[in-house]
Parts: sequence; C-alpha cells; structure tokens
Amino acid sequence: MNKRAVLYARVSSKEQEKEGFSIPAQIRLLKEYALKNQIQIVQEFSEAETAKTSGRNKFEEMLKYLKKNKSVKIILVEKTDRLYRNFKDYVTLEDLDLEVHLVKEGEVLSKNSKSSEKLMHGLKVLIAKNYIDNLKEETSKGMQEKAEQGIYPSVAPCGYLNITRDDGKKVIAVDFAKAPFIKRMFELYATGGYSINSLRDKIIEEGFAYGKSGNPIHRSKVEHILKNIFYTGSFEWKGKIYDNAQHDAIISKKLYYKVQEKLRDPRKSKSRKGEFAFTNMIKCGICRCYLTAEIKKEKYIYYHCTGNKGKCGQKWITEEAISNTFQDLLLDIQLKQKEVNVIKEGLIVLHKQKMEYQNITTEQIQRNLKKIQDRIDNCYIDKLEGTISQDFWKTQTDKWQREKDELMIKLEALQKADKEYFQFSSLILELCKNAYDLYFRQSAEEKRKLLNLLCSNFSYKDGKLDIVLNSPFHEILLANQDKSAEIIQLKRDTGVEPISLNKKWLPG
Repeated sequence: MNKRAVLYARVSSKEQEKEGFSIPAQIRLLKEYALKNQIQIVQEFSEAETAKTSGRNKFEEMLKYLKKNKSVKIILVEKTDRLYRNFKDYVTLEDLDLEVHLVKEGEVLSKNSKSSEKLMHGLKVLIAKNYIDNLKEETSKGMQEKAEQGIYPSVAPCGYLNITRDDGKKVIAVDFAKAPFIKRMFELYATGGYSINSLRDKIIEEGFAYGKSGNPIHRSKVEHILKNIFYTGSFEWKGKIYDNAQHDAIISKKLYYKVQEKLRDPRKSKSRKGEFAFTNMIKCGICRCYLTAEIKKEKYIYYHCTGNKGKCGQKWITEEAISNTFQDLLLDIQLKQKEVNVIKEGLIVLHKQKMEYQNITTEQIQRNLKKIQDRIDNCYIDKLEGTISQDFWKTQTDKWQREKDELMIKLEALQKADKEYFQFSSLILELCKNAYDLYFRQSAEEKRKLLNLLCSNFSYKDGKLDIVLNSPFHEILLANQDKSAEIIQLKRDTGVEPISLNKKWLPG
C-alpha cells in the first residue's frame, strides 16, 4: 500500500459519546473504506468535543502530524461536518495540499478538484453551518416569546429571586434582603456626590454583600446595576425594552433616568448621522478604523477614514466608485442555469443528511426528557414516603423542571429550524441568480446585509478596495470565469487609482 493516510473521527459532545454515538462506527466505516481502496492508515485521531465552543486538541495534533510527515497525503473522515469547525479549517487543510476523503458522501477533495466540486463542497459547509446556527436562533426565539409575554427569560439580577410558587408557576420575586441596598445605590448616585468607586465603598461599608457568596461587590457590577432598567419593573431583552414585565419595581423610572443622566458621558455627540450604504463596513487598510461618509456640495458622498487612531493620510473615495465595484462583483458571481441545476442536485443529497442529523438529535432529546421525568416522578414518590424532605424535593424538582423546559425549547427549535433550512437554501439559489438585480432594489441597510452575506474583510488602501468573498461565492466566481486569479483589476474612471478587487478566499 503506497497510499498513506490519517483517520479522523469526532462526535459533537461528551453527551453524544455517552449515548453511544458514532466514534466506533466512524472508525469502523473508515477502516473498511481504507482496506477496500488499499490505503494504509498510519495514525488515528478521535475526540468528543464541541468543535465550536472548545478547543480541538486532536484536530491540532493531526495538523502538526501532517506538517511533520509530508509523505502522508490523505485524511479519511466520515463526512463534512465531522472535520470542519469553520471555513478557516477548510483553507488550512487546502494549504497542506492534501486529499480529503469524505467517505459517507463519496467525495475526494484536493487542490486539483474541479471548481464545480469545490463549489458544491463549499455550499455544503455553508448550509450545514447555517442550519446549526438556525437551531440556536430558534432556541432564542423560544426565549423571545417569553419576553413578549412579560416574563424575563433568564436569571433575575441581584435584588430579585427566581422562585416557584405553590401553584407551580415560576416567577421573579423581590429579594427583600438585598432590594433596599439596590434602591440605596440609585439614590446615592443620583445625588451626584459619588463616583462608581466611592459608591462601591459606601455600599460595602453599609453592609451590602453581593451574590450568594457574600463577597464584596466589584466596581463593574455596581455600574451594571445602575444601568439595568430591570429595577424599574421593565426589562431589556435582545435590545428591546419590555414595559409589560410581571415582576415588581424596586425603584421609580424617574430615579432610574436621573441616574442615567449622571452616568452619561457629556462629551459624547448627540447628533445622528444620515444613513449611508457602506458605513461601519469598510476598514482603512492603514490604521484599521472604519470609513465614515460625508456629503460634499450637498449631493456627492465621499468616504474617508475616521482617524480615530490619528491621521493616517488615507485617500478619500466616492460612494459611486465603491458601489460600481460591488456591482461588477455581483455580475461576476451570477450563475448560469447549468450551475443552478448542479446546486439543486446537491441540495437533495444534503437534505437527506440533514434529516439523519435531525432524527438522531430528536431521539436524543426525547430520551433525556424521559430520564428527567422519571427522576421527577421518583422524587415525588420519595417525598410521599417521607424519605426526603419537602425542601429537598422542591429544590430538585425545580432544577429538573428547568432542564426539562430547556430541552422542550430545543426540541421545538429543531422543528422550526427545518423550515429555516429550506428558506436559506432558497436564498442561496436566489442570490446565485439575482444578486445583481436585488442590489438595485434594496435600501442602504439591506445592501449592507446582502454584501456581508456574500463577502467579508472589506478594506480600502491607496485607492484600492479589497474584498474577500465568502464560500461558496468564491467558488461560484471561479466556476463562472474558469480561472483562479486572486487579483482582478477593475479599471474605472472614478477619479481615484484603479480599484483592486482581492478575491482570495480567507474566511474565518
């Protein structure tokens, strides 16, 4: 066997490993594939970690091994989502000049793969990531529904308690041991005679103990309390204020806003800027500050560096020049019907893989729900028989009920994300065909959203606008133009030097 390879297997969490998910099955599948294709496995790497939220030690070990052992040119892995944490992983592996065998998907990827194959693979990575992100988004929507009902969907701040009433309803109640200190903090600061630090010292001197530990309160916590509208009987969730809150107020709105005036930095400008298409989007290539816009002669819009880190001498650029560059880019990535058909076929395959994931995850959640309900039932029997106290029973069942509620939200999110998956897939096809036309019909805010979906890392330096395309749109561009040039000069009569569009794919 002249072909040498490493084997990589991963499950997404320790819990999945306990549930018997995948690693042994993955290894068995990959070894069978290697034997069938006369590939020698020289090293195995497996791990059970959440790739997006924790380090991947085995993945990093594998990279070091491959860099050291140049004769090993193949990675065997079950499928796309087992290997890639993000798009940067894709680029890292591609730079090593390896063959990646996605055994379950029946694909072999390398630097020599056709642009259409890279397009389809990039699309799979993008949509898989979006599907997982949608699960989180739908979980968040469950919390949002609580907020709309006036129920704060998180742990109550200092001065309040999360409790379960005798009728089983969960409410937020005033903590009468700490509430007087909270009110005192607002009253003292409103006088104007205290800084955050001196207020902290004063409240500690008067006997205030923060949190369950009773430790002295930190300065940042004092400031957080003073800025929290929760104490007025309202609350903020995801940037929106809800005045229909079901918890009682500790202070008046009048006192709260008086404190906010004291906290506000008088040097901050109160003026509002007009809406421009590319503000807070393009960075200066010299000092990395964002470009800001100004109107000249009441009609011409120019962008220039804010100079927040000092003057850097960056040239100004017109909004028209920037817009023309983006228009050309959108024309370059438009797909012909042939490429659209390829994507449609790939989506059918991807749908089957998604359903497999959804079914496995749903079964896992349902098993966990049953375990929790069994614990609740058994604990209730123990209470009736007198083997545990009323307080212990209440504490445990409250904890399990919260876990059960969270799982129910995840289960509902899983079902809603299925709909979001198809909407996103349709969006990709729509963008591939009509991004150019969409651009002209959109408002400034909508244009920013469109461009941020397609591209990243916008920067401007010396008359050149550099734009990095996200996957799979980079591959779409190459498939359309059938070339791998990283720099394309777009010469225009813009009053500035020729604009350079950097299409090197460096996402992550």
